[in-house]
Amino acid sequence: MDAISSLPLGGQLLLSGIIALVVGSFISMLSYRLPKHLLENSDEPVLKTISVGGSKCPKCGSNLPWYRLIPVFSWLASKGRCHHCGNPISARYPLIELSTLLLTLACVWQFGLGLQGIAAIAFSWILLTISVIDIEHQLILDNLSLPLMWLGLLLSTQGTFTDTNSAIWGAATGYLLLWLVFHSFKLLTGKEGMGYGDFKLLAALGAWFGIAALAQIILIAAISSIVITVTAILAKGRDKSQPMAFGPFLAIAGWVSLFFGSELFG
Repeated sequence: MDAISSLPLGGQLLLSGIIALVVGSFISMLSYRLPKHLLENSDEPVLKTISVGGSKCPKCGSNLPWYRLIPVFSWLASKGRCHHCGNPISARYPLIELSTLLLTLACVWQFGLGLQGIAAIAFSWILLTISVIDIEHQLILDNLSLPLMWLGLLLSTQGTFTDTNSAIWGAATGYLLLWLVFHSFKLLTGKEGMGYGDFKLLAALGAWFGIAALAQIILIAAISSIVITVTAILAKGRDKSQPMAFGPFLAIAGWVSLFFGSELFG
């Protein structure tokens, strides 16, 4: 670790960029297979489900050779189409890979490759996976949000982003705040406005950045959700009654807190 962190910034960015593209490919696979496994109530162990079997075309089922699996570049070279059947391959794959790359480079640029930088990268990778799954399935999985919360609590013992006392109170208060919003909304309208996964994700963000960051996180998430939802309705004629995942907006607020500080409005 010392040898890596002692590299010049350019070397750190190059090394982390290569790793990020590989991890981005893994995130695109994980975010596709993991919710599918859970929704199908498969008896197969989770690790076996997400690790067994090579990548295949979602249309014809043909196996993709290794040279078709190079992150981003293979998709561009094939013009986003399967080499076997010619059907389009979703742009979700290169978009996830590029997002992973950009987030990783931003973490290294700002924090380097010490403990804080490695923690920021792990935070971003998990948060991106949560966001993709929530967008596609309206689910925030405990398999991801709870490890994120525990990692934040453990890092607080080293004062990485906040102290332990603030992290514990942040996790507890973050969960309770959305729990109260959920039940108040349900009592008034008879409808469920969000899922329990949102509570756990806010708890995780509270564990990472402390109780003082919660007001900022909720405000940024609320504003970004309103702006993006209204824009989607006006630009694409999106159905107003169609639910929109709140997890990605919490993720946006989490990244803002990571890169710009957890008390912007303090």
